[in-house]
Amino acid sequence: MTKMEAFDPFNVSDADDLFTATVTPKSEPDAPVKTRLPSFNIKPQYVAKDKAPPVHVLPKMDVKFKLFEEVTSKAVLGMGEDGTVELFVEGKVMAQAESSISRIPPFSLQITSPPLNECDIVFQNFCKVQSERKIQVSKQRSIKCKVDIPQQKAECEMLRYSITVETKNMPLLVQSKATLKEKNCRVGIQIRSNLSNQGDINDLSISIPIPNTMQESTVKITRGADTGSWDECKRMVTWKIGTLAHGQSVLVSVEAEISHTMAQLLADDDLSSAKFNEKINCPVLVRCSSSSDTLTDFALSASPWMEDPSNLSLQQDQSYRLLHRVPTRK
Repeated sequence: MTKMEAFDPFNVSDADDLFTATVTPKSEPDAPVKTRLPSFNIKPQYVAKDKAPPVHVLPKMDVKFKLFEEVTSKAVLGMGEDGTVELFVEGKVMAQAESSISRIPPFSLQITSPPLNECDIVFQNFCKVQSERKIQVSKQRSIKCKVDIPQQKAECEMLRYSITVETKNMPLLVQSKATLKEKNCRVGIQIRSNLSNQGDINDLSISIPIPNTMQESTVKITRGADTGSWDECKRMVTWKIGTLAHGQSVLVSVEAEISHTMAQLLADDDLSSAKFNEKINCPVLVRCSSSSDTLTDFALSASPWMEDPSNLSLQQDQSYRLLHRVPTRK
């Protein structure tokens, strides 16, 4: 009898293998069981360059101020020996601005100046005054302006100011004295640079007009002969000192015989030293300049304008030219 084949039309015997677990014995008791973890292929995500958030960079601006003062001054006599001097100042402020962009952003200008009755300020059209207040402690005034320079220029005038004030803080101290020995009159001048100066005094010159009370044919420079000269036509003795270093002093002198009229006056009247200086009448004229100082309390500062900000840097230069007169002491 032939063996009958197993009746399995649905292949159930093959499906049993799906439910049959195959256990493989460990080769070693302590060997670790290796588990294969699933792997994930994750690609990095990049943000397109044109979709990055914009970064606002402030434009860079360099501002330079040049403050120059033309000063004439006169020693005030009859007020003791306190060294009071009357100043007449004509000041000018030049401005230069450069920007990293095609235009010049506006900026805020702060001015500290003497009171209104001592200082008059004239602004250019591109400087608009925003506020003004009085500083009670120093009795000065503070002015805030919006400066909108129209275009990039080498230099442009920003403002002018005029100041008339009395001060004791001069860059140099001038002392003069006339003495008489027999018929010879000697006039001596000493000038000292103020220790509070920021730098040296430049282009220093000293001039003395020789009055008619002294004989021009007898004029002789006794101190500073290497820097002094006598102009007989102008009746003027001038010493061109040049640079006077910070805190240093210089002494010059000239002598001449007094006139016959002056000699007769002295013989008739016993004049005191003060009266003699008045009769001699030798005023002193001093000219000088500085590239690192000013003679007033006029001060400037600058900052970015809040509505149109910039990365602002400021540089300031200040200078003056002085003509100082010391009249005959009475």
